[in-house]
Amino acid sequence: MHDVIVIGAGPAGNMAALRLAEAGLDVAVLDWRADIGDKLCTGIIGRECAAKFPPDPAYVYRAANAAAIVSPSGRRYRVAKSEPQAYIVDRVAYVNSFAVKAREAGAHYLLEHRVTSLDIRKDGAGVVATFNGRERTLKAKMLVIAGGFGSPLLRMAGLSSGKPEDYMIGCQAVVDAPELQETEVFVGEKIVPNSFGWIVPLKEGKALVGMAPRKQVGGHMDILLETLKSKGVVKSVIGQTQTWGIPIRPLPKTYGTRVLVVGDSAGLVKPTTGGGIYYALLSGELAAQTIAEAFEADNFSSRQLARYEKAWKGVFGRELRVGYYARLLFETLNDKQLESLLEEFLSEGVLNEVMNAPDFSFDWHSNVILKVLRHTNMRKVIRSFGPAVAPFAARLLRTRA
Repeated sequence: MHDVIVIGAGPAGNMAALRLAEAGLDVAVLDWRADIGDKLCTGIIGRECAAKFPPDPAYVYRAANAAAIVSPSGRRYRVAKSEPQAYIVDRVAYVNSFAVKAREAGAHYLLEHRVTSLDIRKDGAGVVATFNGRERTLKAKMLVIAGGFGSPLLRMAGLSSGKPEDYMIGCQAVVDAPELQETEVFVGEKIVPNSFGWIVPLKEGKALVGMAPRKQVGGHMDILLETLKSKGVVKSVIGQTQTWGIPIRPLPKTYGTRVLVVGDSAGLVKPTTGGGIYYALLSGELAAQTIAEAFEADNFSSRQLARYEKAWKGVFGRELRVGYYARLLFETLNDKQLESLLEEFLSEGVLNEVMNAPDFSFDWHSNVILKVLRHTNMRKVIRSFGPAVAPFAARLLRTRA
């Protein structure tokens, strides 16, 4: 019997395994994939994430201190800081590095093991996994679900009633873009209604082109690629376009008797951008801390493990709440309103005030969002958008700074 079984070897699962193994617990990590870290992702981490969980310099494609926002009309706004605000990393290598450290600390990794059922009781827990066509049963005192977005294991654990409803569909392709030096973000109904698209430079002339619409990609990815080709930014598409689910709201409950849920499985993703690496790592760390305390107390009850949810809400719960309502507000805007919003926000006065604020951060969006909404000029613009926007703006403005 293991002390803890972690289901999923993404950033959250690997971090939980690492911290648990460092605490001296017997940890087994199961993942259906043969290769760790190969989930689709743009691979952008903020400065704070890079400082707290440093990537090997060999995994960093480039530092980013600037980006361009392209409005529905094609107007290009460049936003820049003197110091790097984010880093574009090799996501697979970065995530795998935590698995390497977890193994070195004593965690056991069982790859190509697909967990098909859970058995959670007051006196213990277990999983059934398939490997090479055969079933295998493993027992533990605690389970951590880290299997990613929409995991069916959540229903088995009694923490989800069915399919998630609040989510985006990430869609991304590798392209040849030899002249691209900075990330560009695109908004507008023609490119991607109610969301945004991007092109992110990697290395050796390669880049990632993608978007994150609500539920249906349709032909919008083709439109974005053709637009970038017509401008000479993209020379060709390399390989197939791939898609993945991105939750934008946490589960109502991320804990139960002998089980915790972390990372994308728990919906702990930035609703504004869909970025999940930093919050995944933080949630894995917080889960490990809670589990270590449960072992010390020899208490694996739901009441004991509720400390985990209290902990993550204390760290980034406000970020998720503010980001969610900011996204809903953004989704109500038409192209004309987006143009007005960008023109005012990216004017010299508002932009300088926001960008030069000491609390400006790529990793934490809530302060920036609230600062923008409370700016006198921005409030006038948002009020002019009418009743469709009002409920979300009011909800945000009631949030404590």
